[in-house]
Amino acid sequence: MQVGLQDYEVEQTTAEWTLYHNDFSLCSRKVRICLHEVGFDYESKHIDLIETGKYEVASKSFLKINPGATVPVLLNKGRPIYESHEQIKFLFNKRDNFKTHKEYVSKSIDYWTNKASMVGNPVKGHEKYAGNTIGPLTFPLFVTMLNYVSIIEVLKGLISHPVKQRVLIFLLLKIFGFTFFKLPQIQSLIKSSLEELNNHLCKLETELSSSKNKWLASDDFSLADISWSVIIHRIDECGWGSLLLEKKPFVNAYYEKIKQRDSFIKGIVDQNNPNLRRGIKDLKLAIQSNSFLKSFHMELSKLNY
Repeated sequence: MQVGLQDYEVEQTTAEWTLYHNDFSLCSRKVRICLHEVGFDYESKHIDLIETGKYEVASKSFLKINPGATVPVLLNKGRPIYESHEQIKFLFNKRDNFKTHKEYVSKSIDYWTNKASMVGNPVKGHEKYAGNTIGPLTFPLFVTMLNYVSIIEVLKGLISHPVKQRVLIFLLLKIFGFTFFKLPQIQSLIKSSLEELNNHLCKLETELSSSKNKWLASDDFSLADISWSVIIHRIDECGWGSLLLEKKPFVNAYYEKIKQRDSFIKGIVDQNNPNLRRGIKDLKLAIQSNSFLKSFHMELSKLNY
């Protein structure tokens, strides 16, 4: 599917901006934060993913909005903009003062935004894209969230969802739970994801420790900050913070500053989902009480992230 702004309408609407999104979706969070940062009012339409309750992304009504069955989809006067990276760039380009950035600042913003992006297959490209490491590292949280979703809803995806590989992964997580992580290839995937994400975070730590900018790429809060805010927040949600963030004081201070922004509060905190809230609580308990998960975390903690 072609990314960016399309030349056709998928919905007749009087709203200038409409966002089809999900509470938990990392890419949806980026676009919500961006919308609040640029100050654009938008019509909000929440679409469920299986981890938040059902495969609404695979419903006939939503497939008319996005045949790819992914969120977010941003509409500008009914015309869709596909792919979150394109959506946030489009929004910031609509904001007048974005174009006043000097060329070197724009290059820095592009570099850090791209590094935090999710591109292509989420189990590949980890060395280039920090965002691609997040899928595998969210597997444990998917397990606890899926405890509140019926097996029938998961199975429906085999019929309706266009990406069967994604459905099969969630079906396995639903059926086997934390036992799924005993598979050597899954353990290897999680370990390599942690290692690559740690490499990205070390580069971020170095940049933040040496930069004189108020934010990551400039003195203004930018797309780079939006992109990294959702990644660091997901690390926190999934219980990897003690492994990945403990020895990175500048990243921690950066994250604390981000959490104070009104756009972060409105774009993430205020969008909390019941399945997510219960899943985070259950995962924290499982890391302490589930014998396999506890030992797996202890093993990972010895790898000196």
